[in-house]
Amino acid sequence: MKASLLSFMPALLILASAASVLADSRSQKYRSNGCEIERKFDDDGESETKVDCKPGYGRAYVGEGKEEFRQGGCKIKREWKPNGEYKEEVKCK
Repeated sequence: MKASLLSFMPALLILASAASVLADSRSQKYRSNGCEIERKFDDDGESETKVDCKPGYGRAYVGEGKEEFRQGGCKIKREWKPNGEYKEEVKCK
């Protein structure tokens, strides 16, 4: 009985690793031009993107401010500071 159970172990490991790859394909984390970007997608077609830029790498905004607006099916929030820090959050349905 133990020998047959051991023969299934490689198959179980392959299935477990395939499931983790599928879960990871729905979210992304990466860096671009000094900014950390995180994107998440779900089965309902909704997505969320967060951008966090450190001082000196942010967008070309002057001064300090916040803005919230809708673009299509997405709600966008942006915040920037005089030191160059920039944050953006986009939620789409």
